[in-house]
Amino acid sequence: MKPRLILVWHEAGNVLYHDRFRELAQVFDLTVVGPRIFAGVDYAAGAQQEADFDLKLFAAYATGHWLSYFSPAMLSYIRTNPPQILYVHEEPHSATAFLVARFKRSSVFALESSAINMRGNFSGRNPTERFVYSKVDVMFPKNSEVAAVLQARGANPAKISSPLGNGVSLQSFKPIETTLAREQLQSMFPDAAKAFSGAMLVGFAGRIWRPKGLETLAQAARKAEVRLLLCGPVTDPDIASLVQELGGVLLPALNKAQLPVFYSALDLFVLPSEPTPNWREQFGRVCAEAVFCGTPAIGSNVGGIPSVVGDEAVFEPADICGLSAKIETLKSSAARADLLAEQREHIDSNFSWSSIANRVRSDTIRYL
Repeated sequence: MKPRLILVWHEAGNVLYHDRFRELAQVFDLTVVGPRIFAGVDYAAGAQQEADFDLKLFAAYATGHWLSYFSPAMLSYIRTNPPQILYVHEEPHSATAFLVARFKRSSVFALESSAINMRGNFSGRNPTERFVYSKVDVMFPKNSEVAAVLQARGANPAKISSPLGNGVSLQSFKPIETTLAREQLQSMFPDAAKAFSGAMLVGFAGRIWRPKGLETLAQAARKAEVRLLLCGPVTDPDIASLVQELGGVLLPALNKAQLPVFYSALDLFVLPSEPTPNWREQFGRVCAEAVFCGTPAIGSNVGGIPSVVGDEAVFEPADICGLSAKIETLKSSAARADLLAEQREHIDSNFSWSSIANRVRSDTIRYL
């Protein structure tokens, strides 16, 4: 019989993450709970009836931020339906993590964290955070840097598991033959044709935002004499304009069905993130998505990116020459094929949602 698990997350209703829940449901009797409305998005309208897991969305308050939201109705459900494993995908200093910890009872209490700084910790004197640490049985950090931050915040290192990373669905991200992918992408977005010039095509998917390192990427692409294609919502219009001035072709944010076409149209994917005092790239899921779509990926030496792409596929952040040189080494199709084969095997073994679900199971049932 599968152990019963309740997963708590502020984006429980976001269908983009339901591939993960479906895999967890293969090894757990799974119920996923969260707020019906979060950050202004009403997830109830788009949430479909799931055959593989039970999804319950509740009315909540202070839903503008993951730190503050809470739901009395959700807490009441947890209290009256105690699971064997209570899995909280929230930060330890959040209101929901504290409130859920109070209703832990006999459940195994697991917490997944992406903490990257000491904000809200008050030099270890945050009483609600300390209470969470006293109740938690196992913590899953997103990467090794997060594990160090959790320890600095006061978590017991004996309770911190090895990094869990993030995952990608093999069902949602599959390769499309390159020529066909480019034809499909051009039919959806005619401007994409500007990047199909015969030169090697390098791409990026994500927020068009200064910390993503896109100015560095555009400069390096020009230096290496390759074409650059990007997609994503624009947060910093000046960065979008600069990238286009340097020759990059910018598409809007793509949906889940369009992204495999975009990834498959590329020769190489690049995630050039540059850290700030309050932000670091936690995992780099887009790199894994690209690899599953048949495109090798490289990325900056930041956060969890090296754990995804491998040490040989990283460059230092904001290093235009280093990135350009890395692109040069991958101009041959044979070199890209070798890198892709290594990355595919590594990511499939460690970062598919199936492998992560099995990790969660093995690291939690020991406490039952």
